[in-house]
Amino acid sequence: MSIEIKNYTILSEEVLRTIQDLESKVFPKPLTPEVIKHEIEFKRNVSILIAYNSNQPVGYKVGFEKSQKRYYSWIGGVVPDYRSKGVAKALMQKQHELAIQWGYKVVVTQTNNSFKSMIILNLKSGFEIRGTMHRFGYEELTIVMEKQLA
Repeated sequence: MSIEIKNYTILSEEVLRTIQDLESKVFPKPLTPEVIKHEIEFKRNVSILIAYNSNQPVGYKVGFEKSQKRYYSWIGGVVPDYRSKGVAKALMQKQHELAIQWGYKVVVTQTNNSFKSMIILNLKSGFEIRGTMHRFGYEELTIVMEKQLA
């Protein structure tokens, strides 16, 4: 298996369709294209990373500037057949490389308590749990994590 990661800085209709397709394969309640567009439309330093295996999209990670020194890793996931094969880790590493290049000192992320594999990957990758919260409209606990960048 050879994974290629492409970085898109503009949310074209094709990239949006790819993210939406991956969202529907990864999550039981995928984000709508409208939510995705609204969330990143006016953000700085947007990175839309898509992992491909033989030109087939298998994972993605989207982030953007949270503040001058903080980068927010917003959404991402890997289709079930490609989990536990290093795809999520490779996407995370690429996102952190970009954040460092852009001068950010911290990466922040949030994940639901039910996504244990994401929590474990984050902890193994140097993230620390900074808190929890209950978000409006969500039943489960959200874990807030951050990582200091080199």
